[in-house]
Amino acid sequence: MKGIWKDEEVKDLFSLVEQCKNDGKKVSFAFQQHAIKYSRKANSVRNYYYNEIERLKSDDQRLKSLDIDLSLHKKSVKKCFSSQEKNEIIQKIKSLVNNGCSVRKACFLLSDGDISKMLRYQNKFRTMQAPKNSNVITFRKRPSKITDSDLQGLFMGIIRLIKKNAEEEMLTKFNQQADQNEENERTLIAKLGQKERELSFLKSDNERLKKENFSLKKQVMKKLCFEASKMSIGKAKA
Repeated sequence: MKGIWKDEEVKDLFSLVEQCKNDGKKVSFAFQQHAIKYSRKANSVRNYYYNEIERLKSDDQRLKSLDIDLSLHKKSVKKCFSSQEKNEIIQKIKSLVNNGCSVRKACFLLSDGDISKMLRYQNKFRTMQAPKNSNVITFRKRPSKITDSDLQGLFMGIIRLIKKNAEEEMLTKFNQQADQNEENERTLIAKLGQKERELSFLKSDNERLKKENFSLKKQVMKKLCFEASKMSIGKAKA
């Protein structure tokens, strides 16, 4: 039944969350993948996950039986910018942009290379720069009948509303695409870090092999010299 969670499914969920974090992906991706695999809803998986974390904090026996490291499963608390921090960040980003930086690069510089912080700065800047015009159309009250001027104003108001809705729809699609690009970028950065660690290991291993090879050559040379010396002594005695 969907309402019942078996231990193997619980372990699978926690393992998938750990894997997503290691790959630099959002935890929500783990919820979506688990929901697809077990025919559940992503929101239900999310709610169960965070509730289970709280339950496991007070149930050491179940925690041991599931073999879960709770230190890897902490609910992130979203920090909100204060008004002062918000204004300072916006001004710094604008200053860097005016000096030739892109918004993404400006946010990266201000975050000191912290990708998570960079994305927060970028999203905040984008939100602050988005147009905030209202879609509400106001009309002046007329004591008498509707005139041609009123109809013209109504028509133009509807045109503005349609245009505004189209702009907002495009902005929403743009934001969704930007979020997807950020997700892909974060994944690529995580993979790049993994490749750099692998390259560093290979370089270290190559240096070790070079030293071992040099040592073996020295041993071979010593042995050859020793054998040659023995042969020379044997000939001299003969």
